Amino acid sequence: MKKARKPLRRELEYYEEEGVSLYLNGNPSTAKSIAKACQLAEGGVYMRDYTEDEAGKIACVSFDFIPVREDAGF
Repeated sequence: MKKARKPLRRELEYYEEEGVSLYLNGNPSTAKSIAKACQLAEGGVYMRDYTEDEAGKIACVSFDFIPVREDAGF
């Protein structure tokens, strides 16, 4: 289980190093917390949303939990 989380965590740690803000369900968060939440999500998935600054550079990455209906067939 830990290995599946590593690529996402590394990606988010890179964003943190570049000064990109990270959010989980509307609250400031960390690469570690987001990776763990995505790995443990039950009953839904996390959707990413990227926000750019005026120069077109990624300024913020938000992860929001989206509940999945049981009859969705995923």
